Amino acid sequence: MALAFVTSGALFALADNPINLLIPDIGTRATGTLLPDDDSLAGLYLRPRHPATWILLFGLWLMLIASTLRQLWLIPSGRYLALADVALLIAALAAGTVWPWVAVQAPLAGFIICVTMLLALIAAAKRKDSDGRLERSPVIGAFIGWATVLTFGAFATFLSNATMLPIELAAVVGAMLTCGAAIAIQLWLPRNAAYTLTVMFALLASAATTIDANPPLAVIAVLSISALTFLLVRVTT
Repeated sequence: MALAFVTSGALFALADNPINLLIPDIGTRATGTLLPDDDSLAGLYLRPRHPATWILLFGLWLMLIASTLRQLWLIPSGRYLALADVALLIAALAAGTVWPWVAVQAPLAGFIICVTMLLALIAAAKRKDSDGRLERSPVIGAFIGWATVLTFGAFATFLSNATMLPIELAAVVGAMLTCGAAIAIQLWLPRNAAYTLTVMFALLASAATTIDANPPLAVIAVLSISALTFLLVRVTT
């Protein structure tokens, strides 16, 4: 499933026009979708326009593939994850695989699927009967951080589509919500600093990408990074 997630993400990021992979030769598109000329927050992460975002994407992909191979390696030793943990992770990866393609045509459905991915990851990390490995895992922390920024990016896209709010303003709203959610989730995952680091890096990448096209978003991203820095110090000391 991790390989499908990475393949889907790479196809979406690299395709000239993802919608043409679903509906060939389409001539028009709906406002508020995740296509290349959008300034949507989710589009900034899924279709990178700055090296920092590519670094974040490649880093996540490599960590997921390496973690999957490691879990397969541990099976003979009996140190494999519980079935419930595996099921939640597969559900999160499946949701992460399909949601961008759904969001191209149906932003609300894409947002709901993205929320499903985030909730499945949090449930896996905080499952009471788990041995605690996932809650401490840097890979899971990074994945939840990535899912957080995408979830509120998807919400911003849906908000713009549903209310006719300019996509630039919707992206600012999404960035503010991302910061608030990141603080709450990090306090719930106090032993996983990789979560906040991933969110901070994603916000930094969005600021670098939009400093000219959408200065308010860049400012909100920088202010959010400052707030998350204090939180990071708190959870690591």
